[in-house]
Amino acid sequence: MEPAGIPKVPLAELLSCFEEPVSEEQAWAICFQCCRKIEQLAHSSALRSVFIKGSESIFIHADGTASFKVYHESDVGSIQQSEDKLLEYLGRAIYEALDWGIDSQLERELSDPLEKLLCLMLKLDEKATKPPVTLQDVIKACEEQLSRPSEATSHYEMTCKNLFTEYMELQELLAVIQTSKEVRLAAIPSTDLALAGFSKASPWPSVVCELQAGVSLRKAAKQPRRCASPKDRIRTPYELLLDDIQHKRYTLQKVSDWSLQTALETSALL
Repeated sequence: MEPAGIPKVPLAELLSCFEEPVSEEQAWAICFQCCRKIEQLAHSSALRSVFIKGSESIFIHADGTASFKVYHESDVGSIQQSEDKLLEYLGRAIYEALDWGIDSQLERELSDPLEKLLCLMLKLDEKATKPPVTLQDVIKACEEQLSRPSEATSHYEMTCKNLFTEYMELQELLAVIQTSKEVRLAAIPSTDLALAGFSKASPWPSVVCELQAGVSLRKAAKQPRRCASPKDRIRTPYELLLDDIQHKRYTLQKVSDWSLQTALETSALL
């Protein structure tokens, strides 16, 4: 159902990766490319295997084309083989992509042309006498959305191609980040982790890696130095002696004249 070897990604995966709904331009492009694919399959038995259950059933390819998930014929039966049924389920998938991630109590405002087209595809038009929308009607509506309808094929193909490219670039970036984390974590010996009291599942290894790689420290603001009180400070013996003298914590013995004379004579002989 699609060219072999061309990378592809489900629309549901794109929504999950970007964590946001598709834009209206992307919705027009996906609708146009899917209708072109249905038109291509209409002349073959492969159309019987097309069953659009939702955004997970639509694939966007690297070359900007679209395709559908292949289901076994026994699982599909005759539920979705008619053209109007295919368009109805395609409309549901596109509306799901436009409404992805939005609060269920809120409704996204769409432009009049896109809202009108989706109403026709989902059979929400109140005029019951109106004939059901056809595949060519949807393709024509997508073409007339552009200022140059003749460039619809190249324009919508490029839009889908850019969507796929953005997805791949984001995947590569996430892979680089994940690999970097694993390499830095593996650089820490397991014994060091065990001695530190934490496992690789804890946030501490990443902190250690950042410290090993180098961390810029901010200059701390100067704090006023607190002077220790005299009671807290350890004083030298000389300071203790001076304090005793100042507070007269001493007792002097009276020296006799004979003792003083003997001491002077002894010092003179030395």
